[in-house]
Amino acid sequence: MIRKAIVLAAGKGTRLMPLTQAVPKEMIRVGLKPTIEHVIEVLRAGGIDEILIIVGRKKESIIDHLGSGERWGVSIYYKVQEEPRGTAHAVLQGKGFIGSDEFVVMYGDNYFKPYKAIKDVLSFHQYKKPDATLVLHPVEDPRRFGIVKIDEGGNVLGMIEKPSLEEAEPFKVNGGYLNIAGLLVFKNEIFDYIERTTVGKDNEIWLTDSIELMRREGSRVIGYVFEGSRFDIGTFESLIEADRLEMKSYRFDKSLIQ
Repeated sequence: MIRKAIVLAAGKGTRLMPLTQAVPKEMIRVGLKPTIEHVIEVLRAGGIDEILIIVGRKKESIIDHLGSGERWGVSIYYKVQEEPRGTAHAVLQGKGFIGSDEFVVMYGDNYFKPYKAIKDVLSFHQYKKPDATLVLHPVEDPRRFGIVKIDEGGNVLGMIEKPSLEEAEPFKVNGGYLNIAGLLVFKNEIFDYIERTTVGKDNEIWLTDSIELMRREGSRVIGYVFEGSRFDIGTFESLIEADRLEMKSYRFDKSLIQ
């Protein structure tokens, strides 16, 4: 049973400025909760109870809010990524924490509903027994995501990080694209590939490149197409949509406002 997760929460949130000059993007509320609290709820729903959060500098409010994780029945630990050097480098900070275990990676700015959908992801991974499972979700514009091409059996045939529309064209399926939706499951061998991954776009080390390296060298990487609701709240448009969806789930007692 997978019990550990690494949550990535070290990004700058540049597309949400000036809002993120005051608060980390992971602490921006979706509905009544900070986004990262939704992330913790997703992981808890999957039975994960040991969580390492990779934070950047000036993100003390994340630690202040989540604390030890006791309120959610999980144990939360923290590690600082001193400089933003990419998603793969951030995951590598958790190598000692993970040890020899399989584990989940989840991006701290992602909103997933229903929470319990993670159970299906983990069951799929444990049944298929790949080296990596990537949760995929349809998008129309691929340019700010890592996108993936899969065959009918779900095997990943290739991937690319933040492509231009021209670069993304070979990955198009039914008029859209499948992006890596900020939830991944790995065997611990991924750390070996991260350590061999060269600097990519924007002078950062991308997890997408590490996964592609492991796939090309014969590891089995499969995709799980998620049919629920998912937003990364990295833009104001997706934040508004996520907030609208979350607020629909609340049922207010009118007597409280009379």
